[in-house]
Amino acid sequence: MRDILLFVIVVGLVPVILMRPWIGILAWFWSGLMTPHFLTWGFMRTFPIAIVFGGATLAGLMMTKDRRGMPFTREMMMMWMLVAYTAMTSYFAVYPSAWSFWQHLMKILLITFITPILVHGQRRIIALLLVITFSIAFYGFKGGLFAISTGGAHMVLGAKGSYLSGNTYIGIAMIMVLPLVLVSARLFHYQWEDFGSELVRRFSTKIGLILYGVFWLTAIAILATYSRGALLGLLAIAPFLFIRMKRKGLMIALAFLGITVLGVTVPDRLMARWGTIETYEEDTSAMQRVQAWGVSWNMALERPIRGMGFRFTYMDYDWWITYANFEGTWEHVLSPHSIYFSLLGQHGFGGLVVFMTLVGFTFLTLNRIRRHAVRETGQIWLSEYAWAMQMGLIGYLVAGTFLDVAYFSLFYAFVALAIIMRRELEEAPRANETIQADKHSVNEPAQKPESATGPRFPDFVPKPDDLLNQPRPWFKNQ
Repeated sequence: MRDILLFVIVVGLVPVILMRPWIGILAWFWSGLMTPHFLTWGFMRTFPIAIVFGGATLAGLMMTKDRRGMPFTREMMMMWMLVAYTAMTSYFAVYPSAWSFWQHLMKILLITFITPILVHGQRRIIALLLVITFSIAFYGFKGGLFAISTGGAHMVLGAKGSYLSGNTYIGIAMIMVLPLVLVSARLFHYQWEDFGSELVRRFSTKIGLILYGVFWLTAIAILATYSRGALLGLLAIAPFLFIRMKRKGLMIALAFLGITVLGVTVPDRLMARWGTIETYEEDTSAMQRVQAWGVSWNMALERPIRGMGFRFTYMDYDWWITYANFEGTWEHVLSPHSIYFSLLGQHGFGGLVVFMTLVGFTFLTLNRIRRHAVRETGQIWLSEYAWAMQMGLIGYLVAGTFLDVAYFSLFYAFVALAIIMRRELEEAPRANETIQADKHSVNEPAQKPESATGPRFPDFVPKPDDLLNQPRPWFKNQ
């Protein structure tokens, strides 16, 4: 039954995407993050949903006029640099089939490149944010209920067979969207956006309350993954989330009541798992990571610019162990289990610099949006979501120390959203200009604000009329 329902949804979305290709972006991220086909048991498990959605989106892009020019931003430049750099390291890779993984990365980056072309305007941006948030929050809601019902006796995992099936993978994904769930709850509770639906307006407050519940269930699910990396990522963002919350006194009182009166405690299995962080020398899994990190570091020292290329872990053990600082009782090639050491081994120090520069530019852009959106344009939702994505990036960088997720599509969705949201900030009417315009009489047309004379945000191909009306260069402020 699930297979038939999902098949009907996929087939039904194709003509919609051809007519409105921006919906294909939403569908692609939904299928890639939530992986609904791995929640089925029949023919849809192997159905190429991402290819169908991606192909329909590209076809619709070719036919539609509802698109923008590709933004020429520092994040976009670094992504093109990443494309070129990984192509170079794939050419010099030690494993012959490195190109196959490079092609996989290009599929992710292709959608990242065209997302700012098709997604523009407040409602489309919020729709994309909600789709990304709910795709992962679904597992937080489900995992939180499972953890409570079982008393934390079992590990929370992602959909079996999917990219997020492992506990650490689903853990880092939930950490990245946890702040987004909180902001989405506020979006509905305070009705920052009018979705044009009377039904949504009527139940908006109730939807917000439900999402607050999903937020806490997701936090519980993260703990119940038993992932040490997820724990550290949650601890990194928890203080920022607490500061941002309201009713702090009530939360502290409830926590105190639960511990002292109700006797709520952390499950022994969970405490034992976390305790291995301090005694990592006695834990085989931790020592395997230390060994693999040393291998990647030594590879980067030998080939600091070219690296070993994608899939160097597919090489035989005798070659791989020559780069190790010590040899354990396990005799097999190990994954680097880290964003940073994975990049070092695959692309050398040069590749790590390119990737971290992309991360840094994205974080700074989100910080600018967070600081200026409310003051300049009055867009509370824009500032709040920028903050949430910043927190998600912090969690990603901390938890990613113990997991090789440098090519996680959710991270590149954040990059695309940072570009889009920056454009929204630059092109939105200034708050003071809107007030001035409201003071004009009906018979006297208001003066056109400067921000409406053309896109201040840099596009590769600005409209001719925009250039004629612009008093200053169109690439100003970059």
